[in-house]
Amino acid sequence: TEISAGSSVTLSCQLYSYTGVSCDDWIRSEGIQLFWVNQAGVKLTISDSRYQISAPGHCIITVTTTLLNEDDNR
Repeated sequence: TEISAGSSVTLSCQLYSYTGVSCDDWIRSEGIQLFWVNQAGVKLTISDSRYQISAPGHCIITVTTTLLNEDDNR
């Protein structure tokens, strides 16, 4: 896929558990949270209008954004 300014990009992250315990149960028992951060390491929030964040469950999270020129295709 070629990316450029003005292109919409969606990234997904999914956590899998191979311990025989469901991912949801494992996340709850260990207190693990999935979230997206920007390049400075600051957590992105739903209130940031530039990013559409979706977390349909404890074990998967997606972020969609439209690239800007200042993103330098990153």
